[in-house]
Amino acid sequence: MRVTGQEKALLYHFDDEAQLQAVKMALFLAQVQCRIVSKEEYGVPLKILAADEEGPSAAAYGAKELEGQMVVFAGLGQDKLESALSLLRSNPACGKIPYKAVLTQTNQNWNGFTLFEELQKEHAAMQAAGKTAQP
Repeated sequence: MRVTGQEKALLYHFDDEAQLQAVKMALFLAQVQCRIVSKEEYGVPLKILAADEEGPSAAAYGAKELEGQMVVFAGLGQDKLESALSLLRSNPACGKIPYKAVLTQTNQNWNGFTLFEELQKEHAAMQAAGKTAQP
């Protein structure tokens, strides 16, 4: 389900310039705009960042850091999402981005911290399930 009409990827915690350039190039090839989310914006609701709207002062949220990288895709159809993910995976310079999500009706009012926490929980649950499934 699309929440916003703009096809965009929100990039969180990309500090390595070479990796960032590779990710931006992959998204460019997929014809997806990207927005680098600053630390000060991590507390801003996702839908505001995705729509490039004016929201509450970003400074009010502080500049706490996330513990890993995260990409949030907004407004992409299934084909374009698959294309973007494929391009990110196929280029080793993009690195392994452990946390990826799609903007939905459920998470659109969440901020980067809330979504990151939820993705961490899901990631841990999937890893635990994978370990118990192995003989």
